Amino acid sequence: MAIFAIIGQGDKGSENLPGKIESAFVGNFLKIRDNAWLVASKGTVQEVSDLLEITKGESGAAVVLGVSTYYGRANPNIWSWIKEKWEATSG
Repeated sequence: MAIFAIIGQGDKGSENLPGKIESAFVGNFLKIRDNAWLVASKGTVQEVSDLLEITKGESGAAVVLGVSTYYGRANPNIWSWIKEKWEATSG
């Protein structure tokens, strides 16, 4: 599965984004801070944006980034989640 970072901008409509992520990616999302999530999907960045209603602005403004690699320092549960989702063959 591909992993995407979603960074909300906190503007009008953005209050809808957390619920959209929770319902569209059940078991395949991780909130890493206010207005920032990781999601796992077989879709493209545009498909994720469309599904979350970011593209037309219904869920406010947000950036959807495809993650190709990672590095840094974070809570171990974030690294475990990334590893698990990247290795998943279905979902």
